[in-house]
Amino acid sequence: MSSSRERGQKVALDGGGIVKGILVMGPEARTFKPCAENTELWAVPVKSILDAYGALTSEPYQPVFVEVDSEHEEAPRSGPGARYPGQLRLVNLLRAELVGEGLGCEESLLGFAYRASGHDPFWHVRVLSDRITLATPEIPSTIFSESPPIPIDNGWRFEAESDGAETIRLRLELIRASCVDSVSGSLYTWTASLDVGGVVRTGCAWEGDLALDRGTGSTNLRIAS
Repeated sequence: MSSSRERGQKVALDGGGIVKGILVMGPEARTFKPCAENTELWAVPVKSILDAYGALTSEPYQPVFVEVDSEHEEAPRSGPGARYPGQLRLVNLLRAELVGEGLGCEESLLGFAYRASGHDPFWHVRVLSDRITLATPEIPSTIFSESPPIPIDNGWRFEAESDGAETIRLRLELIRASCVDSVSGSLYTWTASLDVGGVVRTGCAWEGDLALDRGTGSTNLRIAS
């Protein structure tokens, strides 16, 4: 029996929309294998995705994990794509990483709006529907109170306070712009700026299923008035 995540991926694939999978490209083939499927599709990527693939790989046919907006179409009637059961037009890149550099298909996007991380030193943030969590090497988990997103130019700002005995203020700004992870080279479409107690850190961010305007434009986050 397929899981709800697999069924959701299958529905998205049937009609297009946001999908995750493995992209492989070379002189004679361009294929996309969705995470929840065993079938490879002929891939037709826009230039920005071609450029991302080229930036991440050092040789043809290297597997790259991507999350993209897509349009599902019938396979071409002639040419190398004709032997595939369908064609997926990749129209917008959300993120990309070499297979093995991250969780890839194993990462669940359920239950959070955004995740963000950075280095020097390492930090990781999760924006949930009712709280924000911060992890650093020194403090594995700090929980911050619910923070409705505040609209800013081309992005969102979150402001919150920690729930512990000592109050720590957090400010997280997410801006829709190209971002490259400084260690792995992975590509994202959100930049992140994190201010915790006056100490500012920067990094990249990516969307979960609760992200504002993701796919249908609906969200479970309350927007600050």
